[in-house]
Amino acid sequence: MEITNRTRYEIKHDFVEKVVKHVLERENNSGEVSIAFVDAKEITALNEKYRKKDGPTDVLTFPYKDEDMLGEIIICPEIVEKNAKDFGFEFIEELLLTLIHSSLHLCGYDHEYSQENAKEMFEKQEKYFNELREMLL
Repeated sequence: MEITNRTRYEIKHDFVEKVVKHVLERENNSGEVSIAFVDAKEITALNEKYRKKDGPTDVLTFPYKDEDMLGEIIICPEIVEKNAKDFGFEFIEELLLTLIHSSLHLCGYDHEYSQENAKEMFEKQEKYFNELREMLL
C-alpha cells in the first residue's frame, strides 16, 4: 500500500493501512492500493476532470481492472474535517468513514447507479465503521 500525504494534516499511515486492509480482507479483495491526501484545490481539479462536478469533494475512488493494482483513493482532509463538523463527528471518525467508503468502492460497490447496491454498501459501511471504531479509536 502506497500512502502519500501532500497536506498540512497529520495522517497516521498505520491507521489508514489498518482500515483499508480490514475492509479489503473482509470483502475478499487483494491488490495494491495507492492512497493520496491532497488539498482542496487539487481535489477540486480532479473532481471537475473525472466526474465533471464543480467544487471540492471529500474523496475520489478509482477502481482499476488490473490484477495487481486494485485502485487509487484520493482524500481531501480539509473537506473531511468540514464534513466532520457538519455531521457532529470527530475528524478521525469521519476519516475512518471516508476510508471505509472508498475501500468499498474499490471492492465494486456503488451508491449512485443502483439502489440495491447502495443499500448493501451503506449497511456494510456502517458495520465496518462500528467494528473499526471499537478496535482503533
